[in-house]
Amino acid sequence: MADQSRNQVLADAENHLKQVCEMLQQEATRLRQKQEECDSISKKLTDDSSLIAELNVGGHHFTTSIQTLRNDPNSMLAAMFSGKFDIKRSKDGSIFIDRDGTHFRFILNYLRTGKLTLPEGATFLKELEQEAEFYQIQGILDELKPKPFGESKILTNKEQQQILKGWLPTEMEGEWRLLFRASRDGFGSENFHSKCDNKGPTITIARSGEYIFGGFTEESWRGKVFHTVLLNIWLGGVLC
Repeated sequence: MADQSRNQVLADAENHLKQVCEMLQQEATRLRQKQEECDSISKKLTDDSSLIAELNVGGHHFTTSIQTLRNDPNSMLAAMFSGKFDIKRSKDGSIFIDRDGTHFRFILNYLRTGKLTLPEGATFLKELEQEAEFYQIQGILDELKPKPFGESKILTNKEQQQILKGWLPTEMEGEWRLLFRASRDGFGSENFHSKCDNKGPTITIARSGEYIFGGFTEESWRGKVFHTVLLNIWLGGVLC
């Protein structure tokens, strides 16, 4: 009786080991197949990274490399051209993207150079922001965020900017916008007032030679009426 019981235990153990071995073999097969899939994708990425892509973005045609479209790995374009998805092509061989292609060239140039370059006084920033959100390009979104004094050609020193901000009322924190630049909008007083009147609190900065000076008004400019409190502060050796 004892021998029969012992034989049954051994038989059960042998069956269990067979089941474990089968499970391990199945798992090994699954992992091998997964590795082969990864190797295939990796090879495909390597093989086609230098290939040319013809894009049709809302009727605007662009030619670029697959590598350029992958330069931002977190973008929708990088995912789209990762090689993991089948991309349908139009009859002419181009890949159609159903978006307004008017500003796509700025997105494409950013992917090429890593820099966002826009025309002076560009007025389509909101539209470009929407496109950058669609393509999920965080670098462009960061570039489009308002920066205090970011457009100033005079206050280019960050230390000067921080000191000047410290002299302003705390409620002035928020979005800044360049209203007027003489070299861009004209040097006449009428040019200044056409851009700056009735805009609320403003800072006026001017440069003469090596000196920088200016003033702050809590009230809007109105023609010839000036409500300005001058800021006489020393910033890094320059009078502001």
